Amino acid sequence: MKKLIFVLLVCLVTGCALVIGNYDPVEYSYVNQIRTSAQLNKCSKPEVVGMYVNALLLKNYSEFLPDNTATVNLVNQLYQIVDQLYTFDSPSPAYCQAKMKIIEETAERIQQVVGSKPR
Repeated sequence: MKKLIFVLLVCLVTGCALVIGNYDPVEYSYVNQIRTSAQLNKCSKPEVVGMYVNALLLKNYSEFLPDNTATVNLVNQLYQIVDQLYTFDSPSPAYCQAKMKIIEETAERIQQVVGSKPR
């Protein structure tokens, strides 16, 4: 599953590299918050809810920024992964840790894309 997500992200990033907007510090901050939450790897409901809120804020914030299609696609994928964890009632510790790792890696790749936008 991780390899599939990685391949999809690479395809989206390289395929849409020509249509990339300007660097947005708010967008980068939301991705950073999600990645940091995933690194803490706390699977308590309040932590997962906080990560979900940040993912939803990022999704909504990025949606209508000009020339941001590539980032919106990546952000939507991240949101879907976080949403899967959020909507799962009482996930096992192994499932939660695996999801957190995927969220962390996905957010890191998005940070690389967002951070490399022209300023």
